[in-house]
Amino acid sequence: MHIKKTITLPEELERDVENQLIGKYYSNLSDVIRDGIRRVLKDYEHNSGIKATAKLYQEGKITIREASDITGIPLRGILHEFGKRGTYIRYGEDELNEDIE
Repeated sequence: MHIKKTITLPEELERDVENQLIGKYYSNLSDVIRDGIRRVLKDYEHNSGIKATAKLYQEGKITIREASDITGIPLRGILHEFGKRGTYIRYGEDELNEDIE
């Protein structure tokens, strides 16, 4: 099922899409818009998951390794993502023992 919507775009945006995307990567403007919406939703979902996981980590409910497992982001990546969001990374005796095991 499809729903038809009308949108308004600045002329320069339409021109850029036509020149750079249509015929090379997409067959028409509707395909560009649909793909753009899908990407925005996926990015939002990804960021929401990281935000929720960071909150659990800050509350001490999960470890950094569990945060990595939950999000599916490698440990180094989750450290980077948490750092970008200002999440303090704790490293104490429990984390040291976890790393030694």
